[in-house]
Amino acid sequence: MGDKGMFVWVQVLRGLAASLVVLHHYLASQIERGAVISRWVENLGGSGVDIFFVISGFIMMITTSNADKHPAAGDFLKRRLVRVVPLYWVLTIIAFAMVLAAGSNVNTVVTPEKFFMSMLFLPYNEAAIDMGMLAHKAYVIPMAWTLTYEWYFYLVFALTLAIGLRPTGRLMFMTAWFAVTVGVGLLLQPTSLIAQVVIHPMVFEFLLGCLIAILYTKGYRIGGLAALILAAAGMFVLSNVFHHTSYDRTLYWGLAAFALITAATLYRGSQNDSAAIRPFTWIGDISYSLYLSHFFTLALFVRLQKRFEFLSDSFAPVTMVAFLTLVVLVAAGCYYCIEEPARKIFAERRRLRTA
Repeated sequence: MGDKGMFVWVQVLRGLAASLVVLHHYLASQIERGAVISRWVENLGGSGVDIFFVISGFIMMITTSNADKHPAAGDFLKRRLVRVVPLYWVLTIIAFAMVLAAGSNVNTVVTPEKFFMSMLFLPYNEAAIDMGMLAHKAYVIPMAWTLTYEWYFYLVFALTLAIGLRPTGRLMFMTAWFAVTVGVGLLLQPTSLIAQVVIHPMVFEFLLGCLIAILYTKGYRIGGLAALILAAAGMFVLSNVFHHTSYDRTLYWGLAAFALITAATLYRGSQNDSAAIRPFTWIGDISYSLYLSHFFTLALFVRLQKRFEFLSDSFAPVTMVAFLTLVVLVAAGCYYCIEEPARKIFAERRRLRTA
């Protein structure tokens, strides 16, 4: 979700966001196995997606804000394709093949129609569903629903580039666009899955990231105390559920993610690197692989828990260490064997074309 940037703490937050999603899904899997946990713990990690969306908006705007060169819409979309598609397609094909090979041994059914639509980053389900609650059912890889929102944002962002708008103009245009589509959605309440994505208020979270990028390029900075207060307030709200609807979620978790990422980018020392945080920036490097691959890791780990008694206690130290080791190894394997090689291949082709 987005390119590796020059902002150290944004990279750390990428890793945090992916880790929160992994935690959220791990807790859900253990509840299904019968683990009893508090409601607060059960909801931990759900806000990871909101952090991702705000970061994505920030990165897209900051990397296209060069005053000396107006980026082309086609080039922007090509870069997004190279960044997002290879790993996603490989893992989607693997997931589809695994379901076909397992046959009746699994409860999941993936039709060719769902596979085809998933490859296009589009939702598909045989029955009508609420994309606000059950979006994961519309894809071969459940967490791919967020990529549909990403691509919707990318397309609207590319439109602002094609028109020739500068950063502030882009933000104003996209704000108006999303306000109209979400407003129409409130009136019409569409059942089409794609329409439900277009009218979902979470799209405004991308714009919050765009706003932070504009503030950064205009020279706004904050001190350490202000950054600390913003980060602490943001994390408090992100680690609790105060919302009941998708609109509440955008208000609470969206603004909390905005506060957190503002602290990470506008703080005067935000680009200072140190050896102490490099393991966390590395998790940020592999965050996209971690986000997509933990679907496979979690399915495997639940099977291991059924087979090995020493892993049966969901929150025992040995269980947690085993799960964390497995999830990081698989994510690193995806990053170094699929994601990074694909990026280098396309970068080399691009270099040769422009040489």
